[in-house]
Amino acid sequence: MSSTFARRAALAALATAGALVGGLFATAASAQEITIKYANVMAPAHDTSKGVDKFAELVAKKSNGRIKVQHFPGGQLGSDKETYEAAQQGLLQIAGGSYANLVTITRAFEVLHLPYIFDSRSEAHRALDSAKVREAINKELDQVGLRWLMTFEFGFRDINTTSKKVLEPGDLGGLKIRVSRSPTEVGGVKAFGGTPVTVDWPEVYNALRFKVVDGEAQPFGTMVSAKHHEIIKEHLELDWQYYGFVGMISTKQWNAYPQWARKVIEEAATEAEQYHRRIWAEEDEKAKAAYLKAGGQITVPTPAQRALWVKAGQGMWGSSGIDKSLIDLVRAEATATAPAASATTAAK
Repeated sequence: MSSTFARRAALAALATAGALVGGLFATAASAQEITIKYANVMAPAHDTSKGVDKFAELVAKKSNGRIKVQHFPGGQLGSDKETYEAAQQGLLQIAGGSYANLVTITRAFEVLHLPYIFDSRSEAHRALDSAKVREAINKELDQVGLRWLMTFEFGFRDINTTSKKVLEPGDLGGLKIRVSRSPTEVGGVKAFGGTPVTVDWPEVYNALRFKVVDGEAQPFGTMVSAKHHEIIKEHLELDWQYYGFVGMISTKQWNAYPQWARKVIEEAATEAEQYHRRIWAEEDEKAKAAYLKAGGQITVPTPAQRALWVKAGQGMWGSSGIDKSLIDLVRAEATATAPAASATTAAK
């Protein structure tokens, strides 16, 4: 049985077992006890999975056990595309994965995924926490029946290759780079001179192993948690595209919860986000050390080399299909004067 078929069968089994909308709504309305199944494409060891576990812990505590979150990491219930669509249809309570792969449903998050739209983690955090940015994105999400529940960070994409050392955009010529379904990631790799190849996350390890692709654009934590560091030999630190893990729920399901439950879930989501920001830097350093221990090489571009990447990346904004007013809003909120950054929002 193929892994894709098995994951789809798992989703179907959930429906057959009565874990879907009807059972959920009836439970929420009557006994006032709720079970939330949370699908997560990332490996159990990944820091975002730890964030989901913290969310589950907080929900149980704040609800005095009246709400239970069941976490399914590692793509057990499908790719992020499959589980986002399942959540949209009400076949799953929460789906979590890269917002890059929400594009089959909505491009609402694509503005946050533009190459070099953020210069640091603190800029990205200010944009993610901005009420204005959230309002603009939620307005688009509402059109497809989804609600933005929480965001954990993956960090900034770099360029990883299985063999060839890359220094400048031209060095990507002839290399097939794994990308998500995001047009901004596809466009970024094209702008850099590479050939983008879309591969769903659970299948990337084998795509690298069997040379279907020559590399990927991932930070250390994501690369190592999926064991890609066993294959990746060259890593170029570019911080070229910030991307996040988002937990999404259908508006129909959200509105079916009683008010007390929505309050618990929102508070737990906010606290879990802050928890994840605190652990992210430490987890990233651990992953970096693991990559080096496995024999990987890290290259930091010179300022002149980096300028070439920035020019190429930002050069595709105009053809991204994203409204300039939204880009301007995100940049304004990201660079707004703010109090001195705390440990949770320190720049990378």
